[in-house]
Amino acid sequence: MAQTRGNLAIREREKQQSSQQYRQKTTVVTRRVELPMREKMLYLASVLVAVALCSIVAWRYVHIYDLNHQIASVQSQTNQINKDIAQAQRDQQELRQDIVPKALALGLVQATEHEPIFVERKSGE
Repeated sequence: MAQTRGNLAIREREKQQSSQQYRQKTTVVTRRVELPMREKMLYLASVLVAVALCSIVAWRYVHIYDLNHQIASVQSQTNQINKDIAQAQRDQQELRQDIVPKALALGLVQATEHEPIFVERKSGE
């Protein structure tokens, strides 16, 4: 008897005879073959070379970072020294401008170009 599902026709399955026959089941056992010693050593050597290269690159980056840090500190010290030099030059200019008025206030006389200045020598000096 034919069954229909929607527009598909399906045959009835014939009943399989349930006979008790011995079915032989075979299982395939696969053993993994170990890698040869040379291949293991090759893999180990390639990993060691990769680690060495990565460590060299990392060391170089650390060295570059250290150099950049030193450069930044030297630049900040240079800027501070330049500020100190500028302040010292301003102080020097102010002192030079204050020399003549302070000397005149203490009673010193300013020399002209044509008059020589004589300093008396005291005995014992």
